[in-house]
Amino acid sequence: MMHFPFFPNLGYNKNVAIGRKKKALVHIAKEDLHLDEESYRQILKGVAGVESSTQLNKEGFEKVMRRFQEMGFKGLLPHPYHPAPKGRLIPSDSPQGLESITLSQNDFISYLLEGLKWEEGHYHAFCQRIIKSPQPRTKRDGQKIIIGLMAILRKKAIQKM
Repeated sequence: MMHFPFFPNLGYNKNVAIGRKKKALVHIAKEDLHLDEESYRQILKGVAGVESSTQLNKEGFEKVMRRFQEMGFKGLLPHPYHPAPKGRLIPSDSPQGLESITLSQNDFISYLLEGLKWEEGHYHAFCQRIIKSPQPRTKRDGQKIIIGLMAILRKKAIQKM
């Protein structure tokens, strides 16, 4: 079994451009808000200092998405109080769930933890409660932790409204 220590900043470089899924989310928000091309470009330039979503880094992406939320973008869920769709869960009888947690799962967990600003002990207690282990070791454990962290972040975002 592999051991993954707690690294709150694992794998994220502030100067690296965002991936295609985040770019797609920016464009979904643009369409949802009915922004014309000029208004969209002005927001990118004013909020993140870039000309195009392809130039956004993690920090710029977060600033742009925060601005879109201020403008009324609610995200991809039909209603923010509904839980995340479960279409991509690893089936409980699948041997894939027993494979070691992936680097991208660890990176995403670190990204979510940055948003929560938890101390290491808090994270380990959360893992212990959810997966009966101080940290995720399998893909299925990683999936459970990601779903739980996303739910907590979503709840905090709703409480701020």
